[in-house]
Amino acid sequence: MKARFAKSLCLTAVASLLLSASLSAQAARTLKVSLQVNTKHPVGANIVLFKNEVEKISNGEIKVELYDSAQLYKGSEVPQAVSAGAVDMGLVLIDEYAGTIPATGLFSVAFMFPDYEVLAKAAAPDSPVRKEIDEMIRKTGTRVLWWQDYGPVQLLSKGEPIVMPADMKGKKVRVLGKPSGDFISAVGGIPVKIGGSEQFIAYQRGTVDVGMTGTTAIESRKLFEVMNSVTITNHAQTEFLVVINDKLWDSLSDQEKKWVSTAARTAEDTIRADTKNDNLKSEQFIADKTPMKVIHLEPAQIEAWQKAAAPAVDVYIKESGDVGKRLVDEVKKLY
Repeated sequence: MKARFAKSLCLTAVASLLLSASLSAQAARTLKVSLQVNTKHPVGANIVLFKNEVEKISNGEIKVELYDSAQLYKGSEVPQAVSAGAVDMGLVLIDEYAGTIPATGLFSVAFMFPDYEVLAKAAAPDSPVRKEIDEMIRKTGTRVLWWQDYGPVQLLSKGEPIVMPADMKGKKVRVLGKPSGDFISAVGGIPVKIGGSEQFIAYQRGTVDVGMTGTTAIESRKLFEVMNSVTITNHAQTEFLVVINDKLWDSLSDQEKKWVSTAARTAEDTIRADTKNDNLKSEQFIADKTPMKVIHLEPAQIEAWQKAAAPAVDVYIKESGDVGKRLVDEVKKLY
């Protein structure tokens, strides 16, 4: 009898433990994330960092599932998918919002940012610029968790180095989208939209005379083999966002919000520090290990570029209205 009773107690204890584990598993929250790059890409690896961090600090109470390489959605589809709740979180280039919210295209407006420090200040979490853009995006139903800095954009040349705006006149120039196209038109060039992976062939074949990309891309894509010089203009910034469905965010407990926010801040601080270092290392590599000439602009030259690019800024302000002008003014305070 005692043996049966002890066995019964043991079974009851085991059942309780199993039930507790089951309830705990059910209580764990899973966040599904769509990203269009693989997890080895710098921005993809940064999301892996977030996943590991939030699962660690929450002791597994929050799980993150990654769907990389556009398994679920292309980058252009992410804003709508997250807004509709079709996926919990997503990676998106900030310019994807510019079609419906022109003011979010600020970071692609040429020569708004004269150096990396101004770029970093404008994109910092406590920046008035950043806060206003985040709030505009939140009204679409997607809340920004963190920004991913992918680095500033430079100008490349095969012939004579690009130093002054007049050097662009009549030249075909690779652009990334409308804001950069407006800039090239303003300085007398001919914008030609070319994808990142198509740059090498385009430069090699002379499809364009002038290139536009970051220093890390020059190194990784070996663009120094087909272009002779790079001018460090830092004239635009590539920013990715990681967004979450706003209603889902509101449903999180205060503790869950704290875990997610803490992990997001760690991810943002890490990639911004790494990106700056990576870009500077690539610049040094280009200068020391390749035949490509690296050109730095003097303050007076930067001022000349800003003046020449002013029409592009005017287009941005015209399309984005009062909010656009307010953001431009805030950026200029950082000079």
